[in-house]
Amino acid sequence: MRASTRTYAVTFAISAALAAAGCSGDGGKDAADSGRELFMQPVAAQGPDPFTDSTARSAATPPPVTRSPQPAPSGSATPQGTRSVPGGTPGLYGGTRAVGSCDVDRQVRFLTADRGKARAFAQVSGIAQAAIPDYLRGLTPVVLRADTRVTNHGFRGGSATSFQSVLQAGTAVLVDARGLPRVRCACGNPLKPPLALKGTPRHHGRPWSGYEPTRVIVVTPAPRPVISIVIVNIVDNTWIERKTGDEHGDRDRVTKPPVRPTPTPTPNPTSPTPVPPDSDETPSDETPSDEPSEPTEPDQDRDRSQDPDEDRPDEGVVPTDPDTAPTDCPSPPAPSDTPQETPSALPPGCPSPPPPPSPATPPDGPSANTFHN
Repeated sequence: MRASTRTYAVTFAISAALAAAGCSGDGGKDAADSGRELFMQPVAAQGPDPFTDSTARSAATPPPVTRSPQPAPSGSATPQGTRSVPGGTPGLYGGTRAVGSCDVDRQVRFLTADRGKARAFAQVSGIAQAAIPDYLRGLTPVVLRADTRVTNHGFRGGSATSFQSVLQAGTAVLVDARGLPRVRCACGNPLKPPLALKGTPRHHGRPWSGYEPTRVIVVTPAPRPVISIVIVNIVDNTWIERKTGDEHGDRDRVTKPPVRPTPTPTPNPTSPTPVPPDSDETPSDETPSDEPSEPTEPDQDRDRSQDPDEDRPDEGVVPTDPDTAPTDCPSPPAPSDTPQETPSALPPGCPSPPPPPSPATPPDGPSANTFHN
């Protein structure tokens, strides 16, 4: 009976140890390695093995986190059904005007006071330990507006541990110039982009009201660094432009809602088919013109210096149709006293020959067949 009791006691102790490990940083590390554990982390919960005390700022009565307007999902779905959203998307994050969601100065003091934590934090963040103050002050305090997947970290046994987690919308975070969450203010944990989970994940912790796995997002880096982040004021749903690195929100300014892109019009299948440049054909409903496409006022923008005689026809010039102009007209007859026979018909457009010399004209007088030009 004693052996059986001892066996039950050992089994219970092992089970308790495993359960404790599942809620600790080591359990998170094992979860990250196995790729099947997902920790649910509400707004204010510190989670397993926090790096520091909370530095999240909260009002006496926290305003509700609105869900509209929501950032439009983009990119492709992950194996878990989540959607990726670029970090520079307007409205991805929220905040309160002129109020930083995190106390950055306090966060700096917490981390620099413990060399072990500072070393582990710098290692995860990919920076030098001495650069922690400048690194934190270069981040921007905001709050999440959607449940977001990240790789979270705890501190245990003098080193950092990692685990996959979902941060609830409303969580205060510090984001970098590409819009990626880098620090969770409720626990001081460094954050990194999430890792793919293997199969259906096992959730640790109870999901909050309104949690839907298909609405969880993954933040991807903005295509280029941004100088300001357009966020939604969680108090009144107005839009705020916050400069990156503005830890107190002192330079916040109200801005207009982002303009949605205008859809490209679909070509009309009934429109006339364009004629190739080398073709001699011209569509019947189009008139070729050298004038600019933009409409202009008549007789105001015309450049008369290039065609000064445009409205004045040449005097004494009879227009000739090039298609009917004669090509072989007979030459005028040479002057002679002998009458010559006049051709019965001349090609159209040929001048009539001069009349024969008059017998009454004196030999020394001017000849009637002389041409005057």
